[in-house]
Amino acid sequence: MAENFLNKAKDTAKTVSEKLKGSDNEKAKQASEQIDKFTGGSDNDKNDKKDEK
Repeated sequence: MAENFLNKAKDTAKTVSEKLKGSDNEKAKQASEQIDKFTGGSDNDKNDKKDEK
């Protein structure tokens, strides 16, 4: 049960991070980077890194 909660929290944090990245506000972008550090990055970032190789 705790694992489900953790996974849902990470998914929510990733969603918030994505919304913040789309902002023009520099502080929002910095907050997004901090969220990504804790969650392991957003799904889009992981896809971008795979494409770069």
